[in-house]
Amino acid sequence: MITRFLEHLKTYHNGQENAVISKELEQTFALKNREIRLIVNSLRNDGHPICSNGNGYYYARDETEVLRAIHNLNRRIIGIALAKNGLSKSLNTFQGDNGQLSLMINENRN
Repeated sequence: MITRFLEHLKTYHNGQENAVISKELEQTFALKNREIRLIVNSLRNDGHPICSNGNGYYYARDETEVLRAIHNLNRRIIGIALAKNGLSKSLNTFQGDNGQLSLMINENRN
């Protein structure tokens, strides 16, 4: 399936101007959105230049497209890190009087 998916992108969605939305890939391969994302992630991890933008997924035609995709991923990483840091700060909301997190322990375990 992964090889077929890769070949499909190389053949029909080469270059950002030929990007394909996830919904179309879901229909083509009878997969769910999460499965598409897992395949794309696996291919990227293996070094295949699978990129994405607001128009969908595509097989990069050149270095510029890959660099643009890396830049977009870096922006997302920063946004996620900021959200994580904000959530970490929010933990102060749940601290007890002694400055430690209050934990509920269920003593009625079977």
